[in-house]
Amino acid sequence: MATGIKRTYADFKGVDFLNEPSLVDITRSPDALNVWKNYKDTEGTCIETRPGYRKIAQIGSKINGIYIYNSVKAIIHSGIELYEWSNFPNTPDEENLKKLYEDMNDTRNVSFNIVENKLYINDGKTYLVYNGETLKKVTEDEPFIPTTTISRKAGNIGGGETLQDVNVLTPKRKNTFLGDGESTQFYLDAQQIDTAEVEAIVNDVELQEDTDFTVDRIKGIITFNEAPSEPNLSGYDNVVVTFSKTVEGYADRINKCDKVLQFDNRLFYTGNPDYPNAIFHSELNNPQYISDLNYYEDGSDDASITSMVVGNNVLWVFKNLDQNNANVFYHTPALDENQGRYYPSSQGNVELGCLSTSGNFGDDIVYLSRYGLEGLATDNLNSKQIVAHRSSLVDAKMINENDYENATLTEYKGYLLILVNGKVFLADSRQKYANLNSFEYEWFYWNISNVAPNILKEYNDELYIGTKDGAIFILDGTNDNDNAINSYWTTPMDNFGYNNQLKTTNKRGGLAKIKTIPNGIIKVARKTDKSDEYRYATEKSATGFSFLNIDFSNFSFITSNKSYLIYKIKEKKINEISLKFYSDEKDKPFGLYSAVIEAFVGGYVKK
Repeated sequence: MATGIKRTYADFKGVDFLNEPSLVDITRSPDALNVWKNYKDTEGTCIETRPGYRKIAQIGSKINGIYIYNSVKAIIHSGIELYEWSNFPNTPDEENLKKLYEDMNDTRNVSFNIVENKLYINDGKTYLVYNGETLKKVTEDEPFIPTTTISRKAGNIGGGETLQDVNVLTPKRKNTFLGDGESTQFYLDAQQIDTAEVEAIVNDVELQEDTDFTVDRIKGIITFNEAPSEPNLSGYDNVVVTFSKTVEGYADRINKCDKVLQFDNRLFYTGNPDYPNAIFHSELNNPQYISDLNYYEDGSDDASITSMVVGNNVLWVFKNLDQNNANVFYHTPALDENQGRYYPSSQGNVELGCLSTSGNFGDDIVYLSRYGLEGLATDNLNSKQIVAHRSSLVDAKMINENDYENATLTEYKGYLLILVNGKVFLADSRQKYANLNSFEYEWFYWNISNVAPNILKEYNDELYIGTKDGAIFILDGTNDNDNAINSYWTTPMDNFGYNNQLKTTNKRGGLAKIKTIPNGIIKVARKTDKSDEYRYATEKSATGFSFLNIDFSNFSFITSNKSYLIYKIKEKKINEISLKFYSDEKDKPFGLYSAVIEAFVGGYVKK
């Protein structure tokens, strides 16, 4: 008598592009497309068609960056231009779209950071600031003018006390002096100063160059017509001189940085090709003051810094592929009595380099290597850091995509989205499994290449897609910009645990628990080891009662969140079978909780 067997596919996890389809776990799919778990709706109990995308704007030539300013304006970097979109996210017209700038670096490696209601933009070419109305180069805005030396005595060369460091963003600096009522010459702390006008204030009175004093710019000497008096208050500097001393390349230290992030109430800058291993940082809450001494070198300059990320009060720094040296460094805040706040560089022990970018995914410090997504596993900074691989299930497809070295990371609804060549690989933070020394994520896979995406941007729990032809889409609805979403989930090639015996399916044993969705539909097909293609079996309306986007030709009064689909599949003397649940019709998504198929085990496989 033939043995009856039943296979239940449930508790779906994600895709498995690593293993041969007959070796994939029954909770995973060897081939699934454009599905995910909508945790907000079903708490991850079913898989379903992803949301579609619809076009909301056409701006310029290529969307390289999107930043939402004060919730009401979007700053759009498109090609070499920067735009202000004032009625975001509504479709902009001429009144709501203003060009701010047209000399941007045409790259998506652009950093946007807001400090005290000002947006600072680094594109690897120019350091810019936007105040909500106008955009300027930071060097032409009002960068902080440091007082480099105080309490210098009249008539003396040198002396005084060093107070503040030179600001690389401006050639201007101040020196303050104590007048003595006799000396007319005052020596600055720099020589060969610029031809820009020198400003002098004596006893709070502003004096004019060439009228009240002269300047020897080569020697750095100010000569007053009348000797400044002694200060009214003893020890109070009563002469303030503001002058300019340009140091070649100082401003470009920051202008050429294209990777910037906030850490410890400062901005940290890197990505300057002239300083491939350098990290610069601003002063406290002041992105317009960057000391010429506030920089650190992480490792040798023959390996470039490719990314930075903040996690657990540590600034992690990743360098590119160089197996001869450590490729991970970290900076922890420290306090020195004289130096103040500083960020010493510490070398990690990880040699596997960062190919493109990194991120903090729910306190998991991750980065993209040439092998896929890596995570740093460590109990504390003083112990050995271990590279733990996170993407084994999708590596075979992901790292072989064209342009993988330019992949980007975006976090959305608890998923880490890796965009590469129009494909999106989604790591699920709520689904993990143990590997040898840590854990890995479960994954889903989308294809949105039809719109040639260049960037993904998450804001306020919405996902925006910026494309290579200047279009902006929002992830929303049940179609892809008026086209059907091709979504499906396939089960592994299943031999029911009897690899050496033939099976015959029970025509009456097929049942799927499906999600009721407005205008939803679900189709079933099957493939066996005797066929190369999936063959259609049946379909069912999965529509629940909702007046939103109702298609009355596909209508049902079902009000529960679950329904059932019966499928009659008769296959004789097969070894393996795979089921495919799918939708390929416009505005008709599907959702699947579980599926069952029965079979009878027969004779042995002969060849």
